[in-house]
Amino acid sequence: MARRYTAELVSLYNQALDAVEQREKFDLAAAPVLTGYVPVKVATGRIFMFGNATDHPVLGDTLISTSDLVWLEHDAKIARTVSRFYKLEVKADFPTGSLVSAGHLWGRVLGDEELEYMLRDKAALFRKLMN
Repeated sequence: MARRYTAELVSLYNQALDAVEQREKFDLAAAPVLTGYVPVKVATGRIFMFGNATDHPVLGDTLISTSDLVWLEHDAKIARTVSRFYKLEVKADFPTGSLVSAGHLWGRVLGDEELEYMLRDKAALFRKLMN
């Protein structure tokens, strides 16, 4: 069964992908910092980051679940969610595949290769849905 996405989510996701392609135009130094983070996938298929945010423009300094993760570059230590860029610091030390409680949701910790593959596939899907 194919999953349905709202037109709003498709638009937001594609705007975030566009931001990744034009990231030199953004003040990444002003992005909130995510420490002790872990990428997780929940039963609904959403992929997001769970970790400690510092200088988040809405939430301040607290433990958060981000909006849907769109892109992550470990070498550059930067990630993009549907809503914003994050600077990445220390990744949490959870074994790949383990279950973690991300707020009110339980998610499975994704390994780097699996995450990269899933994000690439999701980006291709959302680009296709935009057309």
